[in-house]
Amino acid sequence: MMGAATVVESIHGTEAALKAVYHNPVFIALWAVTAVAGIIYIVKMGLLRRAATFSLHIAFVIILAGALITHYAGESGSIHLKEGEPLSEWELDDGTVAALPFSLTLRKFTIDYYPGSKDPRDYRSDVEVDGEPAVISMNKILKKDGYRFFQADYDEDLSGSILAVSRDPAGVPVTYAGYLLLLLSMLAFFFEKQSGFRRALRRLRENGRSGAMPVWVLVALIVLAALILAYVTVFGLRGKHLLPVLRSPLLPIHVISIMLSYTLLAITMGIGIASLISGKKERRRDVSLVFLYPAVFLLAFGIFAGAVWANISWGGYWGWDPKETWALVTMLLYSAALHAGQLGGVSRRTGRPTFFRNPTFFHIYIIAAFLAVLITWFGVNYLLGGMHSYA
Repeated sequence: MMGAATVVESIHGTEAALKAVYHNPVFIALWAVTAVAGIIYIVKMGLLRRAATFSLHIAFVIILAGALITHYAGESGSIHLKEGEPLSEWELDDGTVAALPFSLTLRKFTIDYYPGSKDPRDYRSDVEVDGEPAVISMNKILKKDGYRFFQADYDEDLSGSILAVSRDPAGVPVTYAGYLLLLLSMLAFFFEKQSGFRRALRRLRENGRSGAMPVWVLVALIVLAALILAYVTVFGLRGKHLLPVLRSPLLPIHVISIMLSYTLLAITMGIGIASLISGKKERRRDVSLVFLYPAVFLLAFGIFAGAVWANISWGGYWGWDPKETWALVTMLLYSAALHAGQLGGVSRRTGRPTFFRNPTFFHIYIIAAFLAVLITWFGVNYLLGGMHSYA
């Protein structure tokens, strides 16, 4: 459904996709069902006894709860300031006008250019809030009495500034609490003795010393890929004229985690192909899992780091942009393969493992799932567009 919505957006525009899918009551109800199913899963599987796994799953429930609060209780809109003219009302997205509990006055709007060029380095609005000076620029928001103001646009003659306005006093704290819990849970998960990651490692060790090789390969690849990506992303961008919104410390964090995740997912695809060719499926399923857990966790971290960045820059942590939507689809697809206990069993007719407990099915699924990575990385850029089409 989400993948189809990105096609609708590409053909008919963002508003059409929001109306037909993302803001459709049926779509929202499906996410609510997902949250309830998550709670049932937590109870049924006895995850209360496994702190890291329990908090990992409850974090997603909290994030969905925060999104629901934002959708129904949050407000967003804009305010158009003219230099020297105080204003104490703003326009909501539905076209209505609401009062502010304070007044805003634009003293000066300026564009900060890169030295020796006409490429904008930053956009800056110097304002007064009830007589108190304040500055609003890209990646630097103004917070006042539950309202948040973001630099969004400006008049061509630089005499006015257009600010995005957001008021979401309940939804943002709940969502951020979910993000923080998710981060801590993912870190703790790798140290939990009964986690799927640790169980896969134990099975590899039980198969002999050679089973430990993938662990060292994994560590080496992570370090090497992180160093390469850090250099390309951070040092490679030095001296370049980045768009103002990209001048954020969250850029390297977001990009490195996503790219590292895609690298590990490509490795799991390669393991799957090798397993089907060689016939060594069962053992290599555990090898693939050792890569798959950190890959999915890095992808989740990268997605939500990007969400925090978007919330700082534009006042909304999720906009259903095609690339972020497909990144979410990719995360959900691969997450399914990490739940063999719930999405697999034993056939009553044949007595053989089914679905993700079946090594053949597991590897074929991992190979096919990589198509979502290709769509996210290449398909969105060349076919669907959106804010991330340059990435």
